[in-house]
Amino acid sequence: MTRKTCVILLILLLSATSTACEETSTPSISYDPKELSFSGRRAFAIEDEFVTTFTNRHSGTNQSQLATEWLWEQFTAAGWTCEMDEWEIINYSQPVSLRNVVCRLPGEDANDPREILVLAHYDQASTTIQGADNDGSGIAILLHLAEIFASEDPPKYTLVFVADDAEEYGMVGSRRYIQTHLDAENIIAGISLDNLGRYYYDSMILESVGQFSGYGPIWIALTTREAARAAGNLWEVKLKAPFDQALDQAVPISLTDQGPMVAAGVPALGFGAGYHPDYADEHYRLWHDPDDTMENQSPEALEQSGLIGEAWIRQLLSMETFPEESGPYLYFDEDQQVLRGVPLYLIFIGFVGLFFIGSYFIGTRTNQNKRSGWLKALPHYLGLWLPSVASILLLYLFVEVGIMDKYHLYPATTKDPAMLNPRWSAVILSVLGLGLFFWIGRRLERKYAGAVPEFGEIKSLAFMFIGLVGVYIVIANPFSLLFLVPVLLWFLIRGRKGIGKLLDISLFLLGGLMVYALIYFFGFLLLRYGFVFLWMFMNIISIRMFSFPAMLAATAVMAAGLSLIVNPPASK
Repeated sequence: MTRKTCVILLILLLSATSTACEETSTPSISYDPKELSFSGRRAFAIEDEFVTTFTNRHSGTNQSQLATEWLWEQFTAAGWTCEMDEWEIINYSQPVSLRNVVCRLPGEDANDPREILVLAHYDQASTTIQGADNDGSGIAILLHLAEIFASEDPPKYTLVFVADDAEEYGMVGSRRYIQTHLDAENIIAGISLDNLGRYYYDSMILESVGQFSGYGPIWIALTTREAARAAGNLWEVKLKAPFDQALDQAVPISLTDQGPMVAAGVPALGFGAGYHPDYADEHYRLWHDPDDTMENQSPEALEQSGLIGEAWIRQLLSMETFPEESGPYLYFDEDQQVLRGVPLYLIFIGFVGLFFIGSYFIGTRTNQNKRSGWLKALPHYLGLWLPSVASILLLYLFVEVGIMDKYHLYPATTKDPAMLNPRWSAVILSVLGLGLFFWIGRRLERKYAGAVPEFGEIKSLAFMFIGLVGVYIVIANPFSLLFLVPVLLWFLIRGRKGIGKLLDISLFLLGGLMVYALIYFFGFLLLRYGFVFLWMFMNIISIRMFSFPAMLAATAVMAAGLSLIVNPPASK
């Protein structure tokens, strides 16, 4: 196949997706808005009692245990049947006892196993005192909804309300509920309630991000919006724009309890309130801060959030069948079109094809020469990749020997001193270890490599490996290919000599810094960590929040770029 033929096929592949969107319709609303009865004043009273009685209730504390006993009493007094699920994790390198309060209100048909799931976490960040909005507001809404539905006839489907633990350390409680569920396929849909009661909130934001995988189906988001609209006087429920959907799916690291549900294939959303940009600084100041108190809570905001939650539940209870959706997607609200399935994957596959085509046509042309060139360049590549892999393993070792903390799933919470104050001994040892590994790698390359490869052979091999990483990404999470876009700049690196070397190095750094910027923008801008984000990133790697295969892929791309600007040593 010639270069021209490959390029033509790629163009046709991409253009074929331009008309591949599916039309989706507005959900039909069948519940009666007159049935809505949620009271913001009642929710405010519940929240006030909860957060002022059980201050400092972060996971594993005595206050946390007392809070679960109180929650049990409130649910059972309302007529729900509850059970306490207890287990233990390691956080901050110490054992921590956790508890979920799982309560059920049986549906009218005892033979129908289907259920609707609603969660709110009762734990709080250790940097707060009351933890009012995060997440006393969600707990208050959960309890008041429990009172409302228990006072009525049995619902069409079983309702399951969970007050879960350790949301602040990776949605551990909701993850536990889903992983121990006897049959998650019986869950019709789920929502999490979090950060819903501050005085300046003015809209509802829906979070669809899964925990490491998945994205909430569009039907449940549309149903939520239309159920709120049917009431006529509720907040606007905002859907995310296609660009934001792509960003969310590129980094599926959830920060609220819908994440584990979505990852398990349950149609789920996180309910979180929105606000005017003028309140952005105030919102960040109050997040995980001692000032997250009842003084900043509002009955009006709680009422709006609670009514939308009630409308959502009543709409699902009125439905006989539920849509089935799968896979990643992009929804275009103005046109009511969704792009998913084969057409979407063809775009991703076409992008990966850029790297394979690039690797094939760089350097020598014949297949035999291509293979021999890759073999010549392989020692140079491995001499830069394996030291990077060794540095990852070194971070794993630091956790095992206590130089860095061990966490169950996510590292310490934002604003936690453990994340804002790096352990410089670990940082210095990590840098020294990386330098040592690269020195060893270069020495071994010089000793055992054969003939020095030409630059074209090195570049061809580098982009072949990037293409293989692209295949892995398409299989694991295709939207993460977004992080390979800046690497296209490396195609312009040409192995220049003299002053031209500076241009090659600049292109390498520009591509790498753009990847760094993407990671920071997607994962850490909201946290406002600044440069300290590198310490949090070290912790994320060390506790294997990113899997080892994922780190192998990331270091493979980094080594590919380094191989283009680092000269191979002359063999002895």
